[in-house]
Amino acid sequence: MTAAGHSSAAVTGNGAGSSGAAPPESGLVGRVEPRSVRLAFQVAFFALFLALATVASGALVALAGGSPTAVLDALLDGSLRSPGAWGRSLIEMVPLALVGLGVVVAFKAGSYNIGQEGQFAMGALGAAVVSLLVPGPGALIMALALIAAAAAGGFWAGIAAVAEARRKVDVLISTLLLTFVAPNVILFLVSRDYLLLDTTESNNRLASQSERIAEALRLPNLAIFGNKVHVGVFVALVVTALVALLLARSVWGLRLRTLGLSTRTARRAGVRPGVVGGGALVFSGAAAGLAGGMLLSGAAFRLRAEIANDFGWHGLLVALVARVNAAAILPVAFFFAIVRTGGGFLTATGVSRTVTDVVQALFVVAALLPAALMFIRDRRAARRMALHSVSDTAP
Repeated sequence: MTAAGHSSAAVTGNGAGSSGAAPPESGLVGRVEPRSVRLAFQVAFFALFLALATVASGALVALAGGSPTAVLDALLDGSLRSPGAWGRSLIEMVPLALVGLGVVVAFKAGSYNIGQEGQFAMGALGAAVVSLLVPGPGALIMALALIAAAAAGGFWAGIAAVAEARRKVDVLISTLLLTFVAPNVILFLVSRDYLLLDTTESNNRLASQSERIAEALRLPNLAIFGNKVHVGVFVALVVTALVALLLARSVWGLRLRTLGLSTRTARRAGVRPGVVGGGALVFSGAAAGLAGGMLLSGAAFRLRAEIANDFGWHGLLVALVARVNAAAILPVAFFFAIVRTGGGFLTATGVSRTVTDVVQALFVVAALLPAALMFIRDRRAARRMALHSVSDTAP
């Protein structure tokens, strides 16, 4: 049998070789791991680290003089059990899911955009400008505000795309640096009475913030089993499902994946890296900007320099925990939303804010570790398979 035949047998695991049977191998060598096995490992890792984070949080709270059971009850009450709690968690999920979805698209194309925090803030700025300054019917202005939010976020990411195309500036660096510029732009605008500063009686201390947007321009709320959720929840569901389908089944998704795997191969296949990669980066910024517009129109209602409130960073973590899989974005985003909304209730138990921040961080780390372990496990399996293939092809 030829060396090519040995290699084929090793990869496909059909057991055909010169002796009629392949030697037994451990792990994933010589076979394709079923999805059910991968899912079982992921669920097991997640449950294990979530349990460890719960135990560690309880021990930390006890050392700080608090009650571990009271803290756990506060976390669950604030996010799920109290009246209206899971509605608040769903609203918190919307920007996290949209930001995470944009990260998935950019990372698939090999554009490592980590400036979602700034793009989110610029999106909120775009929505605020339209909502506060453009006259017209409420429904029309609301739609224009969300379009402006996506455009502003896309424009902010587009700066990095142009810098990479024209000057070969690394996207990771440029998007990160632009993150620190965005809140200062907003601070300038909301600090001047001739721009966006709220000069009404409700802001008699002249805090750096804009006026509240009119109620007619806010996202409509729906009552579901006693919980209020705005229509942005359904928009996020539809957009996530659509993008996941396009990534998996469309030519656009194939081009993104090809570009992310190999620029040289993508060029040979007719993919234009500047257009496809730059477009993915702009789309990522637009998704973060839309998330900022959703937050402004659905929950915050006024613009401040700190409006992003770590949504960009947490949305990036959502995508990483989901292992850059659009289909997993919504459940992971909901988990992060539970941690965020429940964390706001922890201070009611008498535990200091510092301890509550650490508790939240422990649950975030618990969500991140399974993805990291699966990555290490896959790398080791691929290395074993490569070594096995080389040994089979050796004379």
